[in-house]
Amino acid sequence: MKKTTILISFLLLSLSSIAGNNWNPPKKINFEDLRRPIVLKLSPFHFFDRQLSLTGEFFNKKYTRSTAVTLNLIYADNSKIYDFGTSINIERRFYPRGFNPDTSNWIRNMASGFYFGFGVQAGYNQFNDREFYRSYYDPTNGMYSPLPNDVTITSQWIVPAVSIGYQIILWEALYVDAFVGGGIKFNDTSKSSPRAIVDYSMYYDSPNIFSRYYKGIIPRVGITLGMGL
Repeated sequence: MKKTTILISFLLLSLSSIAGNNWNPPKKINFEDLRRPIVLKLSPFHFFDRQLSLTGEFFNKKYTRSTAVTLNLIYADNSKIYDFGTSINIERRFYPRGFNPDTSNWIRNMASGFYFGFGVQAGYNQFNDREFYRSYYDPTNGMYSPLPNDVTITSQWIVPAVSIGYQIILWEALYVDAFVGGGIKFNDTSKSSPRAIVDYSMYYDSPNIFSRYYKGIIPRVGITLGMGL
């Protein structure tokens, strides 16, 4: 019995020694700080509103503050509409806890940060809806002819706004920036047409918050995707 106990104990000690020599803890991947002082971003959702929206975010050395500059280009010119405009948004962002790298990550290199910001947007837009028709009297032949109203709506606006957001680096390259907020839109809109008699009342007299001609309190919600330089 004693021999059996001694043999079993010897075997267990041998196995534990072999296992201890062969087992190594997983090596942690060398961390690379992927934060960059300049980040260029694109807003994919603005394409649905005929806009190209590009943002450049410029960080300070400690990654605790940044300035985000967004340029929007509005353009469409076809048989139905003419839509052209541009706007610029300048926002100052503050990261209370910094935009910090996650050095404990075993799989990929990451960085993230919560921020709040204050900014202002200014813009200009010309819009012509070519689908509205009306019968006009032609004195040369004494007949009524359908002609487009050819109404051009010009809009100039300024929007002071606040926002809160969260930015993260994913897959070792992609910056994802999600934010919400709101502002007050001050809008100066005018309507004109070369036609002598035009019913302007059908043209955006009561625009909703998604219209460029709206004035009042508006929400700000968005996601931008980009890369660091």
